[in-house]
Amino acid sequence: MGFEDIAALMNLRVRNIQSDRKYQGSYQRIAELMRYLQLPSENLERFFEQVAFSIMVRNGHGHLKNYGLLYTSTADCRLAPMFDVVTTAVYRCARYEGGPELEDRTLALKLFAGKRQTRAYPTTEELLLFGSRVCGVAKPGQALTRIAAGMRRTLAEVSSDERIPKDLLRKMADLWSDGMTYADVPRP
Repeated sequence: MGFEDIAALMNLRVRNIQSDRKYQGSYQRIAELMRYLQLPSENLERFFEQVAFSIMVRNGHGHLKNYGLLYTSTADCRLAPMFDVVTTAVYRCARYEGGPELEDRTLALKLFAGKRQTRAYPTTEELLLFGSRVCGVAKPGQALTRIAAGMRRTLAEVSSDERIPKDLLRKMADLWSDGMTYADVPRP
């Protein structure tokens, strides 16, 4: 079985001085590439869930090399499972050498292509719009509800795990609680 990450499929070289290219683009462009490659619609639905999950767990590391396609032939191609998902917002970083350490509250890519926007986490409305219009998900709110339920179950399961430092777990639970609010908006 073969694997190609999205950066390679977009013909971006990222193993040199221009390796930051993996952060140039948008999740919308990834969805458009999947549509161009004529992947079955369930791949776009899964992609929406992957992007939504990354946003909800505050993973700011979902760049073009963290999404990809698996294939056995040109007729058998599908979205690869998620990998390299980290609650990056729990860590502090400096934007430039000697700069102040800040919490990273940004996405690796823009949500939409061609719009003037920051890489900040989107609003619930923007995420739902991404799901319905870009990925063609009929009821994106239901996906957000399922993701939030899984996050709640995970937090409950790990709350007594002594291997996880309590301070880290508290910080992650606070960040995840913010992320789970995407599922709290009433939908028709």
